[in-house]
Amino acid sequence: MSSRISALSTILRSPVRILALVLSLVFIAEVAVMLVLPFITPVVMDEALRAILDAFLLTMVCAPALWLVIIGPLRQIAIQEHQRSETIVANASESILTFSRAGAILSYNRPTWDLLAVTANQLIGKPIQATIPDLPNELENLPIGLRLTAVRSNGESFPIQVSVSEYPSEAQFIRIAILRDLTWSEQAEKERLERVRETEALRAQQMATLAQLATGVAHEIRNPLTSIKMLIQVNLASFEKAGLPTADLELVQYEIRRMERSINSLLEYARPEKCEFVEFSIQDVLRRTAHLIAGRCALQNIELEIESPNNLLKIVGDAAQIQQLLLNLSLNALDAMPSSGRLHITVATRDSLLQIAVRDTGTGIQPAMLDQLFTPFSTTKPNGVGLGLGICRRIAEAHHGTLIGSNQPEGGAEFILTIPMANPNAVGPSKSSSISASTNSTA
Repeated sequence: MSSRISALSTILRSPVRILALVLSLVFIAEVAVMLVLPFITPVVMDEALRAILDAFLLTMVCAPALWLVIIGPLRQIAIQEHQRSETIVANASESILTFSRAGAILSYNRPTWDLLAVTANQLIGKPIQATIPDLPNELENLPIGLRLTAVRSNGESFPIQVSVSEYPSEAQFIRIAILRDLTWSEQAEKERLERVRETEALRAQQMATLAQLATGVAHEIRNPLTSIKMLIQVNLASFEKAGLPTADLELVQYEIRRMERSINSLLEYARPEKCEFVEFSIQDVLRRTAHLIAGRCALQNIELEIESPNNLLKIVGDAAQIQQLLLNLSLNALDAMPSSGRLHITVATRDSLLQIAVRDTGTGIQPAMLDQLFTPFSTTKPNGVGLGLGICRRIAEAHHGTLIGSNQPEGGAEFILTIPMANPNAVGPSKSSSISASTNSTA
């Protein structure tokens, strides 16, 4: 029975096929009646009675045939579709209800009971505004999604997402409303914002503590170090005559310079310089950065390659600080490639943003350090302070940009700086130049 209905449902989906099937059944029934009629009617019957008998027999034959072949299967299909729809709605995980043009609730599924804290049939016939007070009476451009407030039977209010659409029915005007509880999602978003604020507050506290520490370090260590360095430089010849080894003096000077760099990093992180924002070309900054690292690239056998568009790309910011950022990233890349490798700096544009990627072929970032790259005092270098990347990110944020770091799939680290462009329409084709580290570098 089900296979016959399934086959007929395929045929009866087309109005043309239904019409053809009806005409065929009527034609067959008419032929059968015309063949049988002469044998069952008396010869003396007049034409009027014969026509009435013909219509009666045709009706008696066609009605059961049409019911068995067309009407019955269509009714069964409609019942199955209705049951399927009711099953889907009843077992849906979301709350679904229907309401009339006047706003009276016609039906709702079981999840609506739990959402609104009502019992079965408690809402039937009631206005939907009693449950969703903010729902407009006139809804245009359906389907539509709204963020509203619903009220449970105990008077408790909670946020919901309401999606309203038309129900395809010719019998009456019906609309379907799908309700989604936003309590948990909004609570999760609120908790996320709280964590962000706590993180920012902790960062601000760290900055304040670091500023106090840097001030104390500057007064207690920087001045004595400067005096010691000056005394060694002035009396270097005397020390050599007195028999003090030159290598020891050079080591002392190196350690003093290293301590000064650490102190300067602390001071720079705690009390950053004010930015002097002007419009400048990023290619000029790249050219100067390449010139500064060319000598070290030659010593370490590093291939330096800078790729940028032909047209000048300009940004509004502090050129010295952007150069410091790129120089820090480049020096970190060189530290990761002590003997040989490739340093690749690319400049690309996306919409109104400028992206500068610094990639190396070194050992990459240790997995344990990925989540704390920009955290103060986090470093894996034996002589590192752990403030360089934090300074870089702060420079990026001061220029309304972002700085992210990750490992490349093929190996090595990658840092991407994204900052707004001053001339977003001045974008040309890219050019690639492999820069020899033993010569003056140009971007």
